[in-house]
Amino acid sequence: MKKESSKKTEHKRKMIADIKTGETVNIRGFVENNRDKKSMQFIVLRDRSGKVQVTVIKDQMPAVAAALEGLGLESVISVTGKAVANPGVKLGGIEILPESAEVLSVALPSPINAESGPEFQMDYRWLDLRDTKKRTYFEIQTVALKAMRDYFVEKGFIEVFTPKLTDAGTEGGSEVFEVKYFQKKAYLTQSPQLYKQMAMAAGFEKYFEIGGNYRAEKSFTSRHATEFFALDVEVSYIDDHNDLMDLEEDMLKCVLSKVEAKCGKIMKEVLGQDFKAQTAAFPRITLYDAYSILKTEKNYDVTHAVKGDLDPDAERLLCEIAREKYNSDFIFITDFPASARAFYSKKHDGEKNTLTKSYDLLYKGVEITSGAQREHDPKKLIQNMRDKGINPDTMKSYIQFFEYGCPPHGGFALGLARFFARLFDVAQLREMTFLFRGPDRLAP
Repeated sequence: MKKESSKKTEHKRKMIADIKTGETVNIRGFVENNRDKKSMQFIVLRDRSGKVQVTVIKDQMPAVAAALEGLGLESVISVTGKAVANPGVKLGGIEILPESAEVLSVALPSPINAESGPEFQMDYRWLDLRDTKKRTYFEIQTVALKAMRDYFVEKGFIEVFTPKLTDAGTEGGSEVFEVKYFQKKAYLTQSPQLYKQMAMAAGFEKYFEIGGNYRAEKSFTSRHATEFFALDVEVSYIDDHNDLMDLEEDMLKCVLSKVEAKCGKIMKEVLGQDFKAQTAAFPRITLYDAYSILKTEKNYDVTHAVKGDLDPDAERLLCEIAREKYNSDFIFITDFPASARAFYSKKHDGEKNTLTKSYDLLYKGVEITSGAQREHDPKKLIQNMRDKGINPDTMKSYIQFFEYGCPPHGGFALGLARFFARLFDVAQLREMTFLFRGPDRLAP
């Protein structure tokens, strides 16, 4: 049952950060601390904007004292009272002397604390997210995502929401979630790859999307998830993958400059980060040059060299080199072999025809982006599929996109959780996800 004082005043709710001394305000939030003494009660009330002390003088405020008696931590209350200056109060030198109070929700004792393991914290994610630092991650993500959208809209891109149910896997592989679709089988999309290429065939020319993707991969690493969100971009009439790298570099510099301008203060105060947006150019080196540089400068042999890829240690070391030699947190690795890339990656001509016009973008030691010019010749696409062991008959609807005229095009996908984890220097990708999904995590 809700308890409330007998005296009420009509005031609209005010955020704690906006309180000024001398005014009567209504504030609402969670009880973070409650020191209940014989004659006085001191409550630290928290909303998303900040914290304030509510001071109850029991003999002067008997109704309020009765309403707040025995109040448990993390209960939700509404307090109306006068904001007065008190230099002895650490929370901004302001305290609230309440005229009325109401308990909106009574909280049980929290099952998690600072010593709880990560999996147990995820079981109670809504409580875990009450931490100011963790909420701040999402506030800054909101600013960054708006900056991304603004960037592409201002450059004439069209935002599209592609379906997440499909009749075929994006890349023809087995890492797809199968779902029952009435009397048929359907699959959750691994990426909007096929559909964003359809947008190019439709003449949209510039496409972007921020949306969810699904990959049935039993990876238990700090950088993988079975459901993840990405920024996908596709552009027509490019000359090669360098156009895509130019676009992504410009976009990221723009986004990070806005993050610095709008969130630099809170990153310093709450996260302890003295963040400065990068202005230096992102270096670009080919994959095979990267192998040589790693050997020469770090005495490191890439374990995935035979497969034409990079392992996590190689990514980390290449970013060290980028920081040391180019003052850059970012580095593009280009020209991956066709054997290591998806069938829709366009190959170089002539002597380099075993390599693709593709790239990865590494950021602070982790790959965050994969991009490439696409193959838009249907005959070459069919051959690429066969070379990968994919039956072209299973992807007829995709091949049709290119049989009625399609401009040369390419694009990239930026993994958002990976990007934000590196931005905030957080080891676990799951901390950047509101509700993480992995091989063993399907709740809450």
